[in-house]
Amino acid sequence: MITEIGKPSWSTSEIKNSFDEFAEIYANKPVNDNQGGMKAPHAFASYFMLKTMQPKVIIESGVWKGQGTWLFEQACPQARIISLDIDFSNLIYKSPNVEYIEKDFSYLDVTTLEKEQTVCFFDDHQNALTRLQQMKWKGLKRAIFEDNYPVPRGDCYSLKKIFSNAGFSPERRKDFKGKVKNILAKYLVPSTDKHILKNSTHKEELKNSLALYYEFPPLFKEKFTRWGDKWSEPNYPTKSAIFDNSVNHNLREEALHYNWMCYVEMND
Repeated sequence: MITEIGKPSWSTSEIKNSFDEFAEIYANKPVNDNQGGMKAPHAFASYFMLKTMQPKVIIESGVWKGQGTWLFEQACPQARIISLDIDFSNLIYKSPNVEYIEKDFSYLDVTTLEKEQTVCFFDDHQNALTRLQQMKWKGLKRAIFEDNYPVPRGDCYSLKKIFSNAGFSPERRKDFKGKVKNILAKYLVPSTDKHILKNSTHKEELKNSLALYYEFPPLFKEKFTRWGDKWSEPNYPTKSAIFDNSVNHNLREEALHYNWMCYVEMND
């Protein structure tokens, strides 16, 4: 199981020392109920990595209520932020300094951007392998993937799944709506490309394409995952938490929203 390839430009001590600053900023977040969007573990990871890198351009794919956009502004106040979504109807926070474009990342024209100084932020639940291929065509090299689901969880083909050589099938929900959705997917849309067979090709191609793959560690690590099963290393390989169980913080209640967020840099 792979949790890291190469080394980032920051250290674990720098991560830990930045948390108090983040917590003060996060206390003033514009969206109190960000269910369906980033919570503290990934909000902190995003804030820390972007503030450390200070890119000139941030391309945000998947905006939801706008909490992430606000956070990027706090981390990189001088950056040009381009926020993409196919539906802005859920937007709560909207900045006058951000470019909002209602289209998918694949249709974005990046010709005039400073590509070496650009970071893509994907929180759109799409095929991560396809996103990397699209980045390569556009000449972009750096990205953060928020939806890095482990096997067998989640609704998209993540980098963590690719490294696990597991393929992908949408997670089966057990509630009534989930059962109906599963039946429709099975019988009415049998040709969907959401189902990906197990293969080693994707894993090897991904390893050869990345100069850096870094899974950001969780703030806290509880006994059980967000899905209610044991957070054991064989099932969910995870780095050591930033804080141990002796640390009590009000953001700990959001600990289970950790989803193995990762940062990648592609080879030339």
